[in-house]
Amino acid sequence: MNNIFFLYYIRKNIIMEFATFPKNLAYNIKTLSGFSKSTVKITPDKTSVRANDTFKVKLPTNTIVDLRTLSWYAKGNCVSGTGDNLHFPRFGLASLIKTLAVYVNGTLIERIDNYNILYNKLFDLEGGVDQIAKRHLEILDPSVRYKVAADYTSATPEICTLAATADDTGRKLAVSTWIGFLANNSCPCPDTNDLGSIELEITLSNEQVLWAGAAAAANGDSAKNNPTYNLEDMFFTISKIVFNDPLYYNMKASKLLSSGLQIGYQTYIASKGSVVAKNSSVNVNCTVNSTSLDQLICTFNPAVPDIKPLLLNGSNNETDSISFANAFAGIASRKAVKAGADVASLTMIVPALEGQTSANIHHNSAGDLYNQSYFFKSDVSGLLSSSIEINNTPLAPQPLLSEQIYSESLIALGNNNLDMSSGVHPGLRSLSDFEKYYWAQIVSLENIQNQDFYKSGLDGKSSALNIVWKLNYATTDTMSQTPYIFAKTTRIMQVNEGGSIVVIV
Repeated sequence: MNNIFFLYYIRKNIIMEFATFPKNLAYNIKTLSGFSKSTVKITPDKTSVRANDTFKVKLPTNTIVDLRTLSWYAKGNCVSGTGDNLHFPRFGLASLIKTLAVYVNGTLIERIDNYNILYNKLFDLEGGVDQIAKRHLEILDPSVRYKVAADYTSATPEICTLAATADDTGRKLAVSTWIGFLANNSCPCPDTNDLGSIELEITLSNEQVLWAGAAAAANGDSAKNNPTYNLEDMFFTISKIVFNDPLYYNMKASKLLSSGLQIGYQTYIASKGSVVAKNSSVNVNCTVNSTSLDQLICTFNPAVPDIKPLLLNGSNNETDSISFANAFAGIASRKAVKAGADVASLTMIVPALEGQTSANIHHNSAGDLYNQSYFFKSDVSGLLSSSIEINNTPLAPQPLLSEQIYSESLIALGNNNLDMSSGVHPGLRSLSDFEKYYWAQIVSLENIQNQDFYKSGLDGKSSALNIVWKLNYATTDTMSQTPYIFAKTTRIMQVNEGGSIVVIV
């Protein structure tokens, strides 16, 4: 009896020892049988659209689709009159989306207004410096475009900021990163046999998101002659999955017939405030109804957005505009030094790094390294503090200073203050740049983790959550801006038998 007990004891401890081995020492292999996938091309209801248009695209039905692979392709054309060459903004197609709506079996489960403003703020604070080359189809550097040389020997760069550089025409664009349901849900590979259909509705922004080449007059505004843009040859692609496993389908069918299938996802509710000027006290209000308020994102854009030269130091020079790479390196001119030039001339062409030297938005030094259209600028220069209250309860003991807002925003975005592998947009070099171009106050109300999908935000308990955003400036400024409050919330989509869809807010 003692021997049996001893053998049991030894076996139990061996199993426990193996169970605690590190993964890099394990010899376990997992097999998934009956799995295959293919990429399919989807044609929307319109293949050519113009600014302000709305179009729809339906994802494949009666199959499993991988939402993580959804991509949108198009050829973009900027259209202008004489004297104003126009170009697409940073982030390309994503910056053209004004509203994104998602319908599941005819039920609206998501509608994100001012999608492009939100997308820009999130990507500016999360997109690393390695993204410019990786995402060239998403125009992460709008100051340059490339074409194949006549002899096909190289990709020739064209400086888009020059006055002589023509409109973007036939430019190949793509977007493969999304926000909302398409990017953040508990089941990224849903079966449309159960959901019925997934349909996207996209409304495009107006022409004000574009930017113009350098003005003919020094430090002047570019002429605008009926500016607009259009997209053609549009299509989408997504991976379609075939999974022949009876156990999976039997378990799914059993759950569908009993409690129904549930898919959790995070989406954004956009609240656009009235135009405000910078003065000693600014209040912005909105109301949200949710059982899980996860995050608040507060930001601005110009009250009267207009097509202006690219916000990049040295971009508004008719014949000698520079690219982002030039400005980032501190090079103020592309012109070569003439033979016999003295050292002083060389110093003028390659000066020390400098910032904006004039308050004129059209000045050749304006824009620093923001490298984006004026439409997306968020400027709180002169801000003393900012605070957010929910139902008259402050989210921080005292109003936050700009340096606190920057750090807390990185924390709210998934503890990005600790992330050493990625970063912010390379033009965000300092707190001054953050305040002048990229400003956003982001507050987290959820449990931050990157493992399973949790619903952990602030529960309104069937009552409205009244949000008040308060700003205080050191001096009064006549510059007016439009405030936005984006509320990130978790919702549950209940899929019942027969394709009945219920959204639990």
